[in-house]
Amino acid sequence: MDILFVGPLIPLPGGAAISMSQLLIGLADRGHAVRAIAPITREAWSAGQALFRRSNLEVAWFEVPWFEIATGVPPLDSYRQVEADGLQAALSAAITGRRPDVIVIGRESFAWHVPQLARRECLPSILLARGHPSRNIVDGIYPEEAAKRYLEQFRLVDLIVAPARHLVDGFARLGLGRVELVPNAIDLRQFAPRPKSRALARRLGLLDDDIAVFHLSNLTPLKRPLDLVESAAAALARHPRLRYVVVGDGPLRADLEAACRGRGIEKRFSFTGWVEYDRVPDYINLADMVVMPSAIEGLSRVYLETQACGRTLLASDIPAAREVIAPGRTGLMFPVGDIEALTATTLRLAEDPALRVALGSQALGAMDGRDLSSAVGAYADIIGRVVLEARRRSWIQGRSR
Repeated sequence: MDILFVGPLIPLPGGAAISMSQLLIGLADRGHAVRAIAPITREAWSAGQALFRRSNLEVAWFEVPWFEIATGVPPLDSYRQVEADGLQAALSAAITGRRPDVIVIGRESFAWHVPQLARRECLPSILLARGHPSRNIVDGIYPEEAAKRYLEQFRLVDLIVAPARHLVDGFARLGLGRVELVPNAIDLRQFAPRPKSRALARRLGLLDDDIAVFHLSNLTPLKRPLDLVESAAAALARHPRLRYVVVGDGPLRADLEAACRGRGIEKRFSFTGWVEYDRVPDYINLADMVVMPSAIEGLSRVYLETQACGRTLLASDIPAAREVIAPGRTGLMFPVGDIEALTATTLRLAEDPALRVALGSQALGAMDGRDLSSAVGAYADIIGRVVLEARRRSWIQGRSR
């Protein structure tokens, strides 16, 4: 099978690109011919080259001014034009050089351009969705013209694949029936319980009697990281051994640091910036709890990574979290934006190490079906089925002429 992927590949905050690169490497390891067309910034060029030099993937990069990671709003028109020019040139060269069996679109924003290009070339296409179409389109988050354009493009793809049940339901709200579920997954060899790294703990300023509260994200408004600071100010007044570690970077980092200073709690916070994905398990295994106060998620890989490491997950009560957390058994939840509830639950976990151990252990035991290899197999089956259906349609159309 010759698969042409179009979408982000550099490991960006939030995990989607990490997921895509692992999926493509997994498909290539199964013997498929996998090529990719992906955006890259000038600053990330060397990292991108090094990352995929180690794999047997063929990647054609096109330059963009920055990586577009916002999911709640469409990209700027100026950005979209740069993306369109790069995509069209790279797609034309890839298809002319060797015609693929299928085009796989790795993010909804790329559906602005790619489905109609695939249709023009008479190639089947599959959209791997990660966002929230019903919220963005039905609920009026996207401007009317942008919403209309996206819907038109979604209808051109042969199949949409979503990583969470609530996202499948969201596409159904849009009247899109050809949607399948492949649950989000992680590499369970990479994310597993392991001894705490004392060297890393020292670098982060963690002491043996600290209760480590971690947050990992791209620090955008949808992640609501400022809720963590507001809660920490109240929680530290009652439990001064709490220590907060924020892993990641993004538009709200400066606001977070300023809020910590304003609350006088900056000495109880560490900000790591971006860390290499291979190091993320070390960070999670240092955590007594991982807090994700998001307003909305597709299905955060951090949820799964935390549970696979046997650590305690504390998340806002949103549809994505409900798909992985059995409250009181595999994690705890609190209402979105409820600082008092977040604080009370944090303190409950801080004061009950036996509860943390039980939640982490039970979460680890519930990871069946979340392994990356299973997801790669499911995607391989879906891609094969879409290609076979397209060939049958072509054969029937040829017979009818």
